[in-house]
Amino acid sequence: MKRGKKNLPAGQAAIEFIIVSVVIFFFLFLLLSMGIVFVVASYLDYATFMAARTYKTGAFQQSSQERAAREVFNGYFDKVNGIARNPQLQFVRTDPNSVRTEGLIASWDIELFYLPPFFVGNNVPPSTIRLTSEAHLGRDPSSAECQGFFSNFASRLGVGEEFAEIMEDNGC
Repeated sequence: MKRGKKNLPAGQAAIEFIIVSVVIFFFLFLLLSMGIVFVVASYLDYATFMAARTYKTGAFQQSSQERAAREVFNGYFDKVNGIARNPQLQFVRTDPNSVRTEGLIASWDIELFYLPPFFVGNNVPPSTIRLTSEAHLGRDPSSAECQGFFSNFASRLGVGEEFAEIMEDNGC
């Protein structure tokens, strides 16, 4: 029996090349997509930390601390908007009695790998996953909370509430 190209059906090499190329490109795109997911997840984990850091800083009211933290997170998120979608920022407290245990939970959607538009139904790709990041740095009491604490403290001691009202910084 002779071996050689004469025994092969016409076009077999082209078909094998196409099949192997499709598999190789699938794994190449999967690897690139996973790299993008890991980089964006690390970036948004840092954004969550920076938002928690901003949330920790003192302000006159807790609502202004939350607003500043949202602005910081959204500033970072805007740079990856389109790759990651639907950001949600939630302020939580692990111990209900202590502001020192407060932090944030950030979540967002990201596509695990890109699918062409004709594979996507209902505008939600089946490869979309939800990722979450947490940062608990605590929250410093706001100036209003601090003044309220010292007013109560002064009234219990009978010293007078004037010194709490003249505080210029967050003395807590």
